[in-house]
Amino acid sequence: TNMRYGTHFHEVLELFDFKKKNYEVINEEFIVNKIKHMLMNPIFNDIENANIYKEYEFYYSESNVNYHGIIDLMIEHDTYIDIIDYKLKNIDDINYHEQLLGYKEYIKTKTNKDINIYLYAIITGEYEHLN
Repeated sequence: TNMRYGTHFHEVLELFDFKKKNYEVINEEFIVNKIKHMLMNPIFNDIENANIYKEYEFYYSESNVNYHGIIDLMIEHDTYIDIIDYKLKNIDDINYHEQLLGYKEYIKTKTNKDINIYLYAIITGEYEHLN
């Protein structure tokens, strides 16, 4: 049940317009409230002036090892990039940290901008800055 709900929440966030913030397209009050709470977080300051990439998929090879990842949300500002990985609740798993470090390393090959990485717990509203 949690996995299904987590997937559903990811789908809603993938379709949600972070700039226009049109909550009327979401028919679940619980999800609307969680998104509103999420957007009050400082990570989302000035999002209206940023480039937003959702479910950003990438592949690369390094030292004969192939890598694949899907970044839940990447917010590109003029001088820095925030990479945010959503989790339903638990953000303490060391594997999530390793996953985000891999995302950061890949994006570093594409830009000279500073990169911040975050885990965000949708249910609790907690986040962890991993840099």
